[in-house]
Amino acid sequence: MTENPLVSIIIPTYNRAHLIGETLDSVLAQTYQNWECIIVDDGSSDHTHEVVGAYVKKDYRFKYYHRPDEHLPGGNGARNYGFKMSQGNYVNWLDSDDLFSENKIEEQVKLIKNKTYTVSTCKWGRFEDKDDFKLKNLEVYKDYKPAYLLLKDYGEKGMFFPPHSFLVEKSLIIKSGLWNENLKINQDGEFFCRVIINTEEVVFSSLSYILYRSNSNNKTSDLVSEIKAKHAIVSWRLIEDQLKIIEDDFSAYIEKGKFYIYNKIAKDYKSLIDENPCFFKEQKRFYSIKSRLLRKLNKLFS
Repeated sequence: MTENPLVSIIIPTYNRAHLIGETLDSVLAQTYQNWECIIVDDGSSDHTHEVVGAYVKKDYRFKYYHRPDEHLPGGNGARNYGFKMSQGNYVNWLDSDDLFSENKIEEQVKLIKNKTYTVSTCKWGRFEDKDDFKLKNLEVYKDYKPAYLLLKDYGEKGMFFPPHSFLVEKSLIIKSGLWNENLKINQDGEFFCRVIINTEEVVFSSLSYILYRSNSNNKTSDLVSEIKAKHAIVSWRLIEDQLKIIEDDFSAYIEKGKFYIYNKIAKDYKSLIDENPCFFKEQKRFYSIKSRLLRKLNKLFS
């Protein structure tokens, strides 16, 4: 490994001309210099090409592509094509409305460049204005070895890391497989589950952070349609199957995901619950009349 390995920052984008400039500025401001930034346009109809084109002219490290038809429409197809075009030893996924701290890449490279099968996480927070944010204080801000213990903490502590907090060894992505282009929701949960299963160690960077935009009107993570609700179920079926290869108890993590889906779809897409009785077994039991009555009685006499 060279002293300053190349890092590929891969950004899928769609109609984010009004936001992507801030994102690219945060890449350009990195204290770590040996990076390439691959922006893959998923068919924008606004003036994204003009905004990104100005950055490409400004700095040769920015590279702009359009997702080819060989990859399905959507962020996953764009991410996979960006990975195909990447040359880096490490990969950092970044959405086109989110931000890096200036030292994000530098601090994480320091931690993992001499390790193998390792990823790095960092602090994160939500923002509406880049100059007005607050970082979260989370119990998952620590190292994990074996790495899969992070998934257990996701379930037990109810916390998570956004995708762009991870700096990932390219070889791990090759081993784990690329993004599932058929999934329309929870793509990151399914993808990073595979990555973490194949990772030996997660190393936390306490000196850097990323920001996750709160007001971009992005509904891709919401269960706003029946097809997305179905895909949420599929994603957690895949996660559940993947975790079976590890001899440990991930029930808290898996059931947390199922409870989230159940509560989101119980009103508008109840038929999906009826169609998946085994998948929602614990949730149906928890919300049954008998269980609710027992909880009320226990509360009354406790």
